[in-house]
Amino acid sequence: MQAKARTAKAVQTQTQFVVINEQQVLVNTEVHKAYNLIVDAATEQLRKFDLAKYRTYATVDHVKNEYKSNMISEHLNYFWNITLSNSKDGRSFIFIDLGAEALERFGSGLTNIFLRKAYEITQSNDNTSGIEYALRVNFREADQHHNFFYRRVAEGENNYVSIATVDKLES
Repeated sequence: MQAKARTAKAVQTQTQFVVINEQQVLVNTEVHKAYNLIVDAATEQLRKFDLAKYRTYATVDHVKNEYKSNMISEHLNYFWNITLSNSKDGRSFIFIDLGAEALERFGSGLTNIFLRKAYEITQSNDNTSGIEYALRVNFREADQHHNFFYRRVAEGENNYVSIATVDKLES
């Protein structure tokens, strides 16, 4: 009888839900808006290229993914991986992973322009803490970044992954 009681006590359900205050909900909303603007800026940068390979991107809606995680949305292209996710305490973050191969092949100009825009979008203009905390930039080895990007494209679209190619910018 005691064994059953111990087993029942040891098996406790856990939840992934975190209660956050109203102020954090407002801040997270701003981070989500910033993520969308950063993705728009990234997509616009892709329009400069002649080859469709460099203008192709994948969007992952992790909310629809059956393997639930703290990730919300993700934009992958040849150059960058931009991820919107929540921390364990309920705060939203934007991660930008830079790939080494793109920097080596095309130089840092394209990435510098993109990062300036990302920092501008998340910058506080009224001397408050705002959402500056939310932007995190990481450097990834070329094979890590590109393998993930190419795998997403090769696997194709499904209920949570969409793939698109932006039109080339007409000069």
